[in-house]
Amino acid sequence: MAEPIKQAALSESLQDYLEAAYLLAQRHGVARMKEIASLVGVGKSSATGAIQALVERGLVNHDPYQYVTLTERGEAAGREVARRHRILKQFLTKVLRVPEDQAETAACKMEHAVKGDVLDRFLSFLKFIQKRSSRNGSWAEAFERFCGRQGSETRRGQGGRVP
Repeated sequence: MAEPIKQAALSESLQDYLEAAYLLAQRHGVARMKEIASLVGVGKSSATGAIQALVERGLVNHDPYQYVTLTERGEAAGREVARRHRILKQFLTKVLRVPEDQAETAACKMEHAVKGDVLDRFLSFLKFIQKRSSRNGSWAEAFERFCGRQGSETRRGQGGRVP
């Protein structure tokens, strides 16, 4: 088994490229440079430079005008970034009821900072909240109603302060 790479060794930007290559490889077996660039939201030349940096770190394989494939280490590292992203997005959408598009953007930023025991706590709370329900429905639904009330109070100028 390949030695896992420490995520701290990769910049947030390189983690984004690795995650994109991983997700595309999961869907299609390989990743195309054009698809990676599109997923990350950059031009092809920017993606090419980042992929070359991942090649130099032994995480992906790529020859000019060819597909991008992940090495064993790259697949493990990409899987971990994607896992963090998925857990955080689920927490934001299912527990906090953040709209899907906002949750996607926030999870993308949070995945670089939330790791280890903290991520495990997010996952544990997500599992807990999905298994429990209150008298008025699920915890998440009750929280959504609470947030709606808080928002209307704030708009009326009657509160919204956190103690």
